[in-house]
Amino acid sequence: MSEKSKRLMMIYSRLKSGPVTIEMLSSWASKNEVQISSRSFYRDLADLENSIIPANEKLVVSVGEKNRKTWKIEYINDEKPLTEFDINSYILFQNFMPLSIVSSRSDSLEKITRLFYQKYSKSQFEHFVDVAKSQIKASHFYEGSVFGNYGKILDDCIWSIQNKRKMQLIAINYDYTSLSKKVAFPQIFYPVQILYHRGVVHVSGFLQDDSQLIVLGLDQIEQYKLTNDLFENKDYVNQVEVALSKRFGITQNINDEVYDIEIILGERTGRFVTKLFWHESQHFKKLEDGNFLMTMKCGINRELIGWIFQWMSNAKVLKPDLLKELILEKYNEMIQIYDVDKSLISNNSYHPS
Repeated sequence: MSEKSKRLMMIYSRLKSGPVTIEMLSSWASKNEVQISSRSFYRDLADLENSIIPANEKLVVSVGEKNRKTWKIEYINDEKPLTEFDINSYILFQNFMPLSIVSSRSDSLEKITRLFYQKYSKSQFEHFVDVAKSQIKASHFYEGSVFGNYGKILDDCIWSIQNKRKMQLIAINYDYTSLSKKVAFPQIFYPVQILYHRGVVHVSGFLQDDSQLIVLGLDQIEQYKLTNDLFENKDYVNQVEVALSKRFGITQNINDEVYDIEIILGERTGRFVTKLFWHESQHFKKLEDGNFLMTMKCGINRELIGWIFQWMSNAKVLKPDLLKELILEKYNEMIQIYDVDKSLISNNSYHPS
């Protein structure tokens, strides 16, 4: 193959990744140690159009401001073109995914973008994408930012769930979900579901020894092994849903009881809280003084107590008495830290027994 033919194939390959200008081609050539002038690029682009472009593709040139030309490949097909609404939907999906997923699957997302471009090159896909990327952003607040081996752990958990294979959990770091103190690792684990909650991707499933449901953030899993040992997951999927319906969020409850919970919320806070989903049993009633009564039927856990504290003086627990006592107990602990200048001691007050 001649040097020119090789160069044409390289330019064609670059065009298949998206539109180019002469400046972009020159920069690309420099990085790939291709010696060629801008004038030669113009000739090569003209030759491409008349030589190696397949029948279902065509090379299209558009002229922008200051006669700046852009070349792109359009793919000829009978599909309806994407609308701006469709493309914005794609960008929303991509940008509002958890940072952990975006970071660990960047190659896949780029591949999907290229496929969209190939299939819908007539829709100005690349233009809408560039505009939307600057207009649609996620703060990624409260999401993980250090991932390490995250992508592999996620893929291995998905593989185990899809193939109904047991995992051996050898070492687990810190504690998102208040695991019982009785749980010691290593453990044989039946993974059932990938679960996204509060900025973190978790895996939920059951321990082989006592059939206890545990939920782990993927970044908690320090050491594990995949196995080829099968388990039947048919009944476990429903058990996950039933167990989580008894929790506020996904944190393990302090005991096996389910309580009738009543919380008064200040007017402004109440208006905000009523617009969001917290628990499937939630119900709100506006009171004569403008405040809101929130009722739920679920267990008590660290997540519920922390949630109440975030509303500061805009929330007051009416019942049950146990929840009020736990709130006051934690409140007094916090005051003591400041009153007597106590050193902080890391603790989880709400481990289940």
